[in-house]
Amino acid sequence: MELCIDAVELRKALAEIEAAEANGFNYCLAVFRLSAAGSTLSDCRASYDSMIERAHPTDPSLHWGRFQGVSRRNRFVDGKLVKA
Repeated sequence: MELCIDAVELRKALAEIEAAEANGFNYCLAVFRLSAAGSTLSDCRASYDSMIERAHPTDPSLHWGRFQGVSRRNRFVDGKLVKA
């Protein structure tokens, strides 16, 4: 599926991902939601919704999911969560 994401929404996602990376959460994923649908794919728009907080690319025990705020309050260093 193709969605069009404008620069404002892309910057929102990038800002959160970069902040998470600064705290050691290097594998976070941005979640976009369909905000407008049209008759063609180029008319479909997506807006930034949230981030999936992940500290490892494949280990699900190091995935906190969405809306947890773990990457804002804590650091992930040498494979361990360091609480603020």
